[in-house]
Amino acid sequence: MSRWGVLAWPARYWARQSLRARLTLLATALFSLAVATGAVLVVVLQRYALVRVLDSSAHKTAVDIARQVRTIPTPLQVLPTTGGVSAVQVLDPHDVVVSASPGTDRAVSVLDPEQLRDARAGRRFDITSPSNGVRLRVLAQPSGPLTVVVLTDLSRVDDSVRVLTRAALIGAPIAVLLVGLSTYFVVALTLRSVAALRHGAADITAAGLSGQRLPVPSAQDEIYRLAVTLNAMLDRIERATARQRTFVGDAAHELRSPLASLRVQLEVAQRIGPEHEWAELIDDVLLDVGRLDRLVEDLLALARLDETGPSTARRDPVRLDELLDSVARGYDHSRVPVVIDASDGLTVSGDQDGLHRVVVNLVDNALRYAHTNVVVSVVRDSAAFARLTVTDDGPGLPESEREVVFDRFYRAETSRSRDSGGTGLGLPIVRDLVRAHHGTVELCARPDGREGLQAVVLLPLAAPPDSR
Repeated sequence: MSRWGVLAWPARYWARQSLRARLTLLATALFSLAVATGAVLVVVLQRYALVRVLDSSAHKTAVDIARQVRTIPTPLQVLPTTGGVSAVQVLDPHDVVVSASPGTDRAVSVLDPEQLRDARAGRRFDITSPSNGVRLRVLAQPSGPLTVVVLTDLSRVDDSVRVLTRAALIGAPIAVLLVGLSTYFVVALTLRSVAALRHGAADITAAGLSGQRLPVPSAQDEIYRLAVTLNAMLDRIERATARQRTFVGDAAHELRSPLASLRVQLEVAQRIGPEHEWAELIDDVLLDVGRLDRLVEDLLALARLDETGPSTARRDPVRLDELLDSVARGYDHSRVPVVIDASDGLTVSGDQDGLHRVVVNLVDNALRYAHTNVVVSVVRDSAAFARLTVTDDGPGLPESEREVVFDRFYRAETSRSRDSGGTGLGLPIVRDLVRAHHGTVELCARPDGREGLQAVVLLPLAAPPDSR
């Protein structure tokens, strides 16, 4: 089996566990690693500290005895000057014992020749006594031609380390168990808020968004912020759903009127027969078909704008004077003349077709109410923006309605007649397209104070080529 095959089972097992179990296992594993590392360090440091104490005591004894053998004739017996020292031997250069502490062999050195060389070289090491098997710590101190060898018993150090090791072996599993249980219950308590969110989401799924929101925990923690964020998202979804329902209802209502009119006219023609005057009927039918065509086109435009989002992907250079000239050619036979006043050289960056639709929708809306003419002009508003205005001399619009006319399917009272031909979608399309080009649009009174209405569009100018 490959290495990845061996690791597949633990990965699958880990993925099947609950979040509570995974957090508990992870915390327990990390704590176990920390406890094991800490226990090993404590045992090692404890032994190191105890051995240093013994070495310090042995060194003091060695120095004291070395001073004695230098100042007075070598005695046959020497006494340790500090506690913890088990044996002392004084050896000559030929490794012969010339003096020793009580109870220590005065004939044979405790150390073999190789160990003596290491001791005279200043090394400190442990040996096992050949007589009783006790572990001893060796330290040597030169005193002229003689060498003082001090041996200290390590049994108390080993006993202390052994007791500490047993305590760690018993206490560490208990501590790990307590930490594991504590982590399990703390995580379970913390995840109660997550469970409440899950149950709340299930209730919303079953009952719908209306009046349903996720429970918000009292603790000001990450789960609280998550619940608040999710509730804000649900608010936006509910508003979008309500707008969608309203949009679908309004679209169905708008489509129903021309379809019903077509049906009535065709049924009447069917009953009257071929002697009926078909020219008038065809004109009425074409009028309703035209309304349906405009409505469907506007609905498709809004659907595309909703799909693409708040910005347009196309960023082509668009000459506004050329754009207005192309728009004006479509109104050669309009009810009132469309006058174009465009500054040369103003270029914006965006979608040529989208901007064309902006101007056409504004001109169509102005033509619907104008008495004598419609004036379309483009000037530089500032160093960064172009100002496009469409002005008519119609009845105008109350200030209270100048913002709501940008809502979908909203139509002012003066435009609700069938003859006006409006769908209530032209200005919303203008607003969305202008926003997609990072511009603004508003309706205001004519600046000369005369009767009428002016639509003002601000579009950011394209950067000159040499600034890139």
